[in-house]
Amino acid sequence: MLTFAALAVVALFCGCATNPQPTAAGGGQTGTCEVCRYNNDLACVEFRLKQTTPKTEYHGETYCFCSKSCQATFEKNPAKYAHHDPSGATSR
Repeated sequence: MLTFAALAVVALFCGCATNPQPTAAGGGQTGTCEVCRYNNDLACVEFRLKQTTPKTEYHGETYCFCSKSCQATFEKNPAKYAHHDPSGATSR
């Protein structure tokens, strides 16, 4: 149980790529981490955007990340993560 809790905490702090979405309660914008979504890391798929959120441009779109770790992972192979579709195709 302790191992699972430790993994959940690590996953929470490990990163994401995003397209902003307004929250229903009007509490700012949230984004979806394409890196975490690709890796099925459900603890970190959606996060709240901040002014300090790391960002990267790719094919004319801005991707936001919840950590510098996911930003670095995305930048190594952006085509792998950009608008990931479980079928293996990319959208847009």
